[in-house]
Amino acid sequence: MGKYKNGILGAFSGKIGAVIGASWRGIDYMRGLPRISNKAATEPQLAQRMKIILLRGFLLGIKNIVEICFQNYTQTSAMNGALSYNMKYSVAGEYPDMHIDFPNLLLSKGDLQGAWSPTVAAMETDKVDFRWTNGPFVKTRAANDQVLLVIYSQKFESFILLTDAGTRESGFAQLKTEEELRGDTVHCYLSFYSTELEFASTTEYLGEVTII
Repeated sequence: MGKYKNGILGAFSGKIGAVIGASWRGIDYMRGLPRISNKAATEPQLAQRMKIILLRGFLLGIKNIVEICFQNYTQTSAMNGALSYNMKYSVAGEYPDMHIDFPNLLLSKGDLQGAWSPTVAAMETDKVDFRWTNGPFVKTRAANDQVLLVIYSQKFESFILLTDAGTRESGFAQLKTEEELRGDTVHCYLSFYSTELEFASTTEYLGEVTII
């Protein structure tokens, strides 16, 4: 892919002949069309493709969260950063029997500190309770950091998430679920982000609970 400041006709977007023009973060690029190969894909290539298939649609389900809270990837977009990280660390098994490793899945990544001794439980009908302990508040662990709660149902292949679920200083936040999830076991995640949306903490996987 070639980067340029001023082409003969200036910057352009789209396909012209065998060249594609595009722009990313204010930088204009042009690259050639990909060549079509007649060679059969190798097993490592097939494995990479399966990882992309497993994760891309999955992460797109929480695109708004990923784009805000998956940070520290300055050379690529937040979504591509999340995809790259999770392809490396959050897919288990060998091709073709691969699956998402939910305890290692990251939905956010950043420099804020996480929770102390976080727990999750379903004690009331259609509700999931998240609790944690606070240490001394500092810049990277502020009292007014916002709480982000996420649960994922493998049965329904769907997320339920709650932004602005409370503040870090409260030590407690609750996520309300739907009646259809009763009896379902879901994966639970907790993270924080600053009020200015500048910083986020790295996802903490709290385990599975069964909705009552």
